[in-house]
Amino acid sequence: MTRPARLLALVLVAAPLAGAPFAGGAARAQAAADAPAEAGGAALGAAERAALGIETDAGAALYAQGRADALAFRLDDARRAFRRLGELEPRSTAGVYGLESAALWASLAAEDDAALDRFYVLNDSLADLADRASTPAGRLAAATARLHRAIAMGRQERYARAGLAFRDACGRFRDLGAAAGPDADFGRGVCEVAAGAIPRQYRFLARLLGFSGSVAGGLERLDAAGRGGGALAAESVIGLAISDATLNERRGGGVARVEALADAHPDSPLVAYLEGYLLLLDRRAEDAEAAFRRARAALDAPGVTDIPLVDANLGIALFRQDRFDEARELLEAFVRTYRGPSLVAQSTLMAGVAAEMEGDRRRAEALYRRVRATRDYDSDLSAEREAERRLEAPMTASERALLLGKNAFDAGRYDDAVRVLQPIVTGADLPAVDRAEAAYRTGRAYQATERWADALRHFTLAIDNPGDPLAKWGPWALYHTGEVYEAQGQTAEAREAYEGVLDNETEFDYHKSLEQRTRAALERLGR
Repeated sequence: MTRPARLLALVLVAAPLAGAPFAGGAARAQAAADAPAEAGGAALGAAERAALGIETDAGAALYAQGRADALAFRLDDARRAFRRLGELEPRSTAGVYGLESAALWASLAAEDDAALDRFYVLNDSLADLADRASTPAGRLAAATARLHRAIAMGRQERYARAGLAFRDACGRFRDLGAAAGPDADFGRGVCEVAAGAIPRQYRFLARLLGFSGSVAGGLERLDAAGRGGGALAAESVIGLAISDATLNERRGGGVARVEALADAHPDSPLVAYLEGYLLLLDRRAEDAEAAFRRARAALDAPGVTDIPLVDANLGIALFRQDRFDEARELLEAFVRTYRGPSLVAQSTLMAGVAAEMEGDRRRAEALYRRVRATRDYDSDLSAEREAERRLEAPMTASERALLLGKNAFDAGRYDDAVRVLQPIVTGADLPAVDRAEAAYRTGRAYQATERWADALRHFTLAIDNPGDPLAKWGPWALYHTGEVYEAQGQTAEAREAYEGVLDNETEFDYHKSLEQRTRAALERLGR
């Protein structure tokens, strides 16, 4: 399994929610005031029925019930509705599609390989049934089945196979034509975002596999699909929100769109979880906590399948509010019981840091020793390196202040961040890497409040003296320098900063995600 093939498929893993069960109803995804679905499920519109190939009113009612149960993560109830639909309308792909989607989500919720094996059986059945159908609904189901397969394989780190499945899916979405309406834009949007996000050294492989597109173009297609009223409208909103947050600095309004989706579906732990995740990225820790607690309450209802990552992210939201005791308890419980790889390294590290902030160095050391990067992801590798560093010596006063300043920034308390971090920036007797981190984070706080000159001055300090060639402070400060110039309309200066980021071939912390963001930024400038 080659490294290029692995990285090609990472874009699928970065946006796993793009393959969620049909939630339907673009209008509900765009206005918080819209009424949520009743217990029987919202009725299907004519366009949705056509896209799904459903012929009878009874079949439409069963699908609506199944998708409402799926969105609420009552997956057993959803399966029953979809099985009945399959019996009622055996020529339609909708029943098998619903079962396949529910199986995918049951497996991804707990990263369970046995459950994924069950998904593959249903995915094969869906692909076979869809390929035999000559209808637009069959072709849409065939394309979506390949995209689901790519997501599942990417999550299992079977990257070569994921890349091939993704290529197949992209080709099928491209060939759907006007008959598929906005649903074709969903698949093409995901494909274009993925093609635009592939690291530059592997673009030759993307060309060989037939991928083309840009992040900006993909976001436009996802936005159009989300507003278009097709069967994949809610998936499009979700795909837009994740891509916008991870590659576009939330410029496309994806967070607000998902907040509206959550208001329309208050009983969905899946949507509440996604809302909380995006609010964390938007530096709204208190709002994120509230979303995760709503998700947790929904998961506690009878018949709802668990999403263990909710607890890990709730712990992160508490940590960013300096509630270290509550955060540590949740994070330790998560890593003690969870069997998948996601967030384990980061949660273990964060639990250790929380213990140390509480004054329990012995407990912190035990947790640091357990941090292992089990995947070739920026977040895992950085967590392992940070744990090794923290094992060398107890926290210093400046390191504690750095953490509190970071939390203040991550929670949107920008003035507090500057106040806590500024003494470290000017502390000539402190380690250079501490001063670089403080300068970087102070610059980010000034950038968030549009104090451009102060932001540039602090970013320059981090760039000129990063203190550690493997730390992120210098390269990421250069990237945000480009953002400051871009915000002020200084396009030439912004392009120079972004290109300087790409010229750095050192494997510093989070270098892969920085490259993706930088390439997306250059696309915005019309490179």
